[in-house]
Amino acid sequence: MEVYQPAHHHPTESTGINWKQYLIEFLMLFLAITASFFVGNLRDRYGERQREMQFIKSLVEDLKRDTAQVREYIEINSQIGRYCDSLQLEILNHDVFRNSNLLYDYSREVVKYVRYYPTDRTMEQLKRAGNMRLIRNWDISNSITEYDSWTRYLTQADLQLREENIRYRNLLVKFLDGSSYDRLNKFGSFMKGNLRTQGNPGFIVRDEMKLKELYNEAFALKILISTCNDESTVVLKEAENLLSALQKEYRIN
Repeated sequence: MEVYQPAHHHPTESTGINWKQYLIEFLMLFLAITASFFVGNLRDRYGERQREMQFIKSLVEDLKRDTAQVREYIEINSQIGRYCDSLQLEILNHDVFRNSNLLYDYSREVVKYVRYYPTDRTMEQLKRAGNMRLIRNWDISNSITEYDSWTRYLTQADLQLREENIRYRNLLVKFLDGSSYDRLNKFGSFMKGNLRTQGNPGFIVRDEMKLKELYNEAFALKILISTCNDESTVVLKEAENLLSALQKEYRIN
């Protein structure tokens, strides 16, 4: 009597087929993951390049505004500085208590003030959340940081100038006689236009010490104006150089 025995596959042959399948599946999975990684990496890089270009375009616009503003800031401060000279010479060389017209005129011009206010919308965004890392060019990145530092120096110097301007204004309020001016000139015209003062207005007090204080305040204003203009010149140069570098590197106008 014959006993039935089922056929058996050769174990080596069966195991070989399974390893091939596993290897193919592993390679396919590996390639899929690798391809997904590279696609994601390329997508992230493309997104970062797009964001970098947006920041650069915005920064270029800010720099154009800043250069125009700083030029005006220097010009106005220079004019005020010249009026400080005129005011001081008037105090030294004339009896202003008898002939006050020019002192009133110069005092009005010296009291003017224009604030330095950098356009920092893009700069603040770059400094937040590590966005400076998007700037690939190391020299450009350093130039942006350097320019930002100079604008902060100038902002602080301008703040000191503003505080001195306030002290000067407070002295004028206690020294010049507004009611005397308004009786002799068009009412409320003291700070309007370039109208010449008429009639030699008087003073609240005819005090030589107040006059010397006015002289000294004009002197202090000149010093701070000179400091601000020196730093403004550096800021303007840094802005122009950075603007030129950005336009060349990123091929934008």
